[in-house]
Amino acid sequence: MTWWRYVRDKRFFLLFFVIVMFFIGVLLAVDPNSQLTLGNIIYLYVFMLLFLVAYLILGYSFKRTYWNAMKELVDGEIEENILELLPKPRTSEQAFFNELMRKKHLEEQREIAKLQDKQQEYHDFILYWVHEVKTPIVASKMLINNPDLNEPATIFKKVEEELESIDRLVMQALYYSRLDTFAKDYFIQELALSPVIKDCVKRHSKLFISKRMKLDLADFDAEVRSDSKWLGFILDQVMTNALKYTKQGGEIKIWCESSMENSKIELHIRDNGIGIKDEDLPRVFEQGFTGGTGRQEKKATGMGLYLARQMSGKLGHTIEISSEESVGTEIVITFQQKDDYLLIAKD
Repeated sequence: MTWWRYVRDKRFFLLFFVIVMFFIGVLLAVDPNSQLTLGNIIYLYVFMLLFLVAYLILGYSFKRTYWNAMKELVDGEIEENILELLPKPRTSEQAFFNELMRKKHLEEQREIAKLQDKQQEYHDFILYWVHEVKTPIVASKMLINNPDLNEPATIFKKVEEELESIDRLVMQALYYSRLDTFAKDYFIQELALSPVIKDCVKRHSKLFISKRMKLDLADFDAEVRSDSKWLGFILDQVMTNALKYTKQGGEIKIWCESSMENSKIELHIRDNGIGIKDEDLPRVFEQGFTGGTGRQEKKATGMGLYLARQMSGKLGHTIEISSEESVGTEIVITFQQKDDYLLIAKD
């Protein structure tokens, strides 16, 4: 901070000082009882001027050290914690400014940590995705390059299954990439739940047939507030897991329950598959977590339920899971009939 900049910052104080001294001089000049001569008044003005200059010099020297240290921080390159470099405050104003800097710095550090976590999450997802998509590609190449090992119809059927796996992984990557821009890509409306579920079942019909799965789909006439595209993807992830971990000839049961008292609708999807271990159950919605069952079956990717939980939260729904090993698993998606759906995707 230069001297002239300091004086300029004090311009309102100086203006006030000049006005006060002017009125004092006028009062002394017009007061008939005043014993002061013109020389005395000039002497008073000179004394007050010296007092003002001394005040400005002391104030400038008092603040100069702090502001010069701050200027070095602003002009230089900071390679360490800025909070450790802040100069010691000498006034309440400087202490307030330092505290503001601390809060702002901590806020920026939290934001940086969030970005780093997202970057690491994205990096992990890309590694997982490349690894997973490579498997059906290699399998398809092996089937095509060795036509003598299988009949053409069998080859076509197996290649089609591998292509469906690739398509599922591509859709996962597409929806994952849209998580951060979800607010630009959703349309909440009143929609019938039954057609969305039937479309989901239709998309998985080949797997139902190939595994000879039974479907117990209850008749219900429930309407929920959601986005049909995103809800369909959530159901796809749940249905894929149910089919994946249910053995040949198993059964998947789907029904709906509504509560007028709590203004909510619950969608239940239950299978009689291999189930989930108790120690793995709390972590099934974590990204990349496959658990003992997934590692044993070598089918899990650890992304389906994670994406289902993330998207459900953004839509204002909740998704819960209960399971018993060797008995089966049940997923419950709860639809709250909210009136403020314009606000659900703000996070």
